[in-house]
Amino acid sequence: MSTISTKANDIKWPEIFSLGALNVSVVISWIAYHEYQPILLENFNFDHLSDFLIVSKAFILVMIPALAGLLADYLLGKNGKYFTIFTVGIGATAMIFMIVASIIGAGPVGTLKPFLPYMIILWLVSMNLFISPAYSMIEAFAPAQKLPIVMGFLFLVTELIYALEPLVVGLVQFFGDTLTFIVGGILISVSGYIFHKISSNEVISRKKELLEAKVKKVSVESYIAIIIVGLALGIGKAFLVEYIPANFEASFPDMGNAGDYISFALLGFSAIIAFTISRKVAVWNTQKVLVTSLIIMGLGALILLASSSVSVSIAGGIITAIGFSVLNISGLPFAINQLSVKHITYGVGIYIGASEICTGFFEYYFR
Repeated sequence: MSTISTKANDIKWPEIFSLGALNVSVVISWIAYHEYQPILLENFNFDHLSDFLIVSKAFILVMIPALAGLLADYLLGKNGKYFTIFTVGIGATAMIFMIVASIIGAGPVGTLKPFLPYMIILWLVSMNLFISPAYSMIEAFAPAQKLPIVMGFLFLVTELIYALEPLVVGLVQFFGDTLTFIVGGILISVSGYIFHKISSNEVISRKKELLEAKVKKVSVESYIAIIIVGLALGIGKAFLVEYIPANFEASFPDMGNAGDYISFALLGFSAIIAFTISRKVAVWNTQKVLVTSLIIMGLGALILLASSSVSVSIAGGIITAIGFSVLNISGLPFAINQLSVKHITYGVGIYIGASEICTGFFEYYFR
């Protein structure tokens, strides 16, 4: 038995920490994008492109992870090159950050002004090129039965940053637009390099070892199940991030921006719950956990939709957050378990893309 096989039952925490750091960079970049996109469109007289960019973003978030995963699987199967798509995505994102910073620095009268909308579209594409290749690597970071533990940690890191968005926005505003995009490019390139460096040797060998094993056939039903779970995850996120703030603003206008802060609090609560129960979920039946989480989340969503009081809305949000947290730590392990090693990045991309469908719809509807 090889050394890699002997260590296959261990969680590779250095790799997990590096993926967590990459997640933090991605989240901060998205927060910066949402903060400055309307400002840049207004300053550069591109306000009329606002709806177009929202629709384009939704389309890109749904399609690009799956396409990137399909290409990554093809390259891995053909010549063992796993990090090609990941490297292209990281490099392009960092470069576009710098180009946008230059356009901002030159101002609305600069000769590069017409390129700004194209740079935004290319940035959205590049940001989604490396997501599915990075997340599909967790199959080599931990054995299948311990993946919920890994997801508990990654979810904690990711959602806590989203929950701290007001602080991140304050930091972004302190830096200013030009410096924010420069820092964003540095964060993405450095965290991407660290992830690549840490993951390049033992994990790639583990991937190749898995590829040499017997490959199971993936049925259409398996892909449908992955899409359904991804859609459900997106519905939960959309209710917490988009619906609650919009509903509070419409139903309880005297509360000001309370809906936004409740949304942030629920994301933080969900992250802590997920991390706390991840070790228990790891020993439970994944499909039963998924069904339970869907029931809990569905109940919470129904309460939110039917609520006419603040307290009941908050209760519905808490129940939704609990279901969302459980679904987060069990959804991706379920998807990976349904896939063959040769198509795992493609399947993970489908899962990630499906999870963005409802978020994009809610964002457009409640804009």
